[in-house]
Amino acid sequence: MLAFAAVASGANPKPNTIVIFTDDQTYRGIGYNNPEVKTPHLDALAASGITFERAYVASPICAASRASMMTGRFPQQHGVMGLGSGAFAPYRTGAPAASQSLAYQLAKAGYCTAFFGKSHLGQPRNYGFEVGEEVGDHGDVKLFEQASEFIRSQKKDAKPFFLWLAPNQPHVPLRPQAKWLDLYPKGSIHLPKNFRTEPAKASLNNQGLPGQAMYRDSDYRDNLDRLPAGPPRDEATMLAFTRAYYAVVSRLDDQVGEFVKLLRDGGLMENTVVIFLSDNGYHLGSHGLGNKITMHEESVRVPMFAFGAGVKSGQKTRALVSALDVYPTLLALAGADSPPQPLMGKSLLPLFKDPTAPIRETVFSECVGVGGKAGQGHRMARGERWKLILSDANEEFLFDLKEDPFELTNRRDDPDLAPTLAKHRQELADWMKSIGDRPYPMTANLKP
Repeated sequence: MLAFAAVASGANPKPNTIVIFTDDQTYRGIGYNNPEVKTPHLDALAASGITFERAYVASPICAASRASMMTGRFPQQHGVMGLGSGAFAPYRTGAPAASQSLAYQLAKAGYCTAFFGKSHLGQPRNYGFEVGEEVGDHGDVKLFEQASEFIRSQKKDAKPFFLWLAPNQPHVPLRPQAKWLDLYPKGSIHLPKNFRTEPAKASLNNQGLPGQAMYRDSDYRDNLDRLPAGPPRDEATMLAFTRAYYAVVSRLDDQVGEFVKLLRDGGLMENTVVIFLSDNGYHLGSHGLGNKITMHEESVRVPMFAFGAGVKSGQKTRALVSALDVYPTLLALAGADSPPQPLMGKSLLPLFKDPTAPIRETVFSECVGVGGKAGQGHRMARGERWKLILSDANEEFLFDLKEDPFELTNRRDDPDLAPTLAKHRQELADWMKSIGDRPYPMTANLKP
């Protein structure tokens, strides 16, 4: 905290904090990870601070991920495990766990708390935010207008503010204007190495209950206003969809650039820290899938970076980072106490000072509420090199992310990797127990 107080301007020693939290933006959906994507503003902002090259969400599905961000805990701990937000009721104002809310904690620390954009958990004022509302316009025009108005009302020597800015983009429907589509002429986009026209019939790819059609196997034709949910997804269809997706990301890039310019023009960036990330990733035909939900990299890994007061520019870190780390990082910046229930993330401030600082050996994720049955779904333990996935059918998949970043070969039955499998299996079992999950299944019942 002292390093940040030293660079603060005006009468207030606490930095303002802003989280920009996009919707369905995969880690390959940004220019610094994929040069085919035109995001000059986001690339420059990332370069002006620290880029988290291996960032993972607590759960690759909208409501569960957002509830995790607001509570600092995994879905099976806070109860929001799928798309519905009914289980979030205990965290709303006046309810038993309301003080666990990130907004509540920062308001308690002396911050003006504001929210504009997609909530997915009900009106933000119902879970601790003092200013703002859920804004559902898909192009995010109203969202950025309201957020900009809020910024213009702030004074350098006023009460510090915490702003949660949650664009709806690049979630479907995709309706980019021609000027953004024109950034992507024919031949400028290529499908990834793991593109398939339809998914393999493996539990790894399930996006509902075991054996359920849902997103994986739904068979209908799509247009750019619809999620390409099921096969066949031929190459031309996915190229057109990906082009529209990238165009929407480019439009969002321009909006974020204008917003940050407003912060700088008002002199607020001198004492403001901004963290950018997404609620989950997105399959753009990878593994033959649309949507998210699985534990593939495209689904569970997101772009993430931080910049602003006290954050040295030009830094990149290979540390394994969780979206859950945002909550304790903001508390540390505010000099605030921890909430009643233990947080599952770790402060990122050590990485701000030293990108090689040790944070964790393994990062975890779960998606266990799709299909309406709580606890049914996928879990992941991702270490420095290896990722172990426990599927919804209790099958294990072990991927070498160094040699096989597209996750094409399951190494689970490689006898030379038995110690690696055992290590990650024990880590995943211990983590599942720590969050109140079911016991790790007996290995004798596991299928190769």
